[in-house]
Amino acid sequence: MLVRIGIAAKLQGVSTSTLRRWEKEEKLLPERRTRGGDRRYLLVQAMNIEKEREEGRQKRIVIGYARVSAAKQKKELQNQKEQLQKFAKQQGWKMGKIFADIASGMNEQRKGLQKLLNEVATTSPFAVICTYEDRLARFGTKVIKHYWQAFSTSIVIMHEQRSASKEERLVGDMIALITSFAGRLHRQRRGKAPPC
Repeated sequence: MLVRIGIAAKLQGVSTSTLRRWEKEEKLLPERRTRGGDRRYLLVQAMNIEKEREEGRQKRIVIGYARVSAAKQKKELQNQKEQLQKFAKQQGWKMGKIFADIASGMNEQRKGLQKLLNEVATTSPFAVICTYEDRLARFGTKVIKHYWQAFSTSIVIMHEQRSASKEERLVGDMIALITSFAGRLHRQRRGKAPPC
């Protein structure tokens, strides 16, 4: 039996745009197209992909994310990756991919972060592991967590930072902003960054 893209997307628990992307990536191809170009998927095929994703969650497959702000911190980046692997093993989880970036936590165009978001949407891992929450992002982590919940993926932060007062958080955010813009201005002067 053939089903429309909307039904196939519901069976997958994803959006229709994700199915279109999967077609480009050749992960799930439509069985055929109508004269009008509409995609039609085999019902069994769509259900099997969902079964594979559920098996992945049951096997407790996790993915990791590590980030440092500067190239001179590559050793720290490697340490983060090792910590993620060790932690996953201790929990009895199977570590999948580890995505990494050398970039500011305020940079929303980080390649590793973009790949991580796509991986969650495509494979729905059991969880994403980070050493500290600010490794994931300086701002907007609630939005990222909410996005992952749509794919039944949890976020696990290995080291919770002590709870700071509102004033301490505000000062920390201001320092992060100033540091980010100072770095951007410095790179601009060296001709390595676009204007603000």
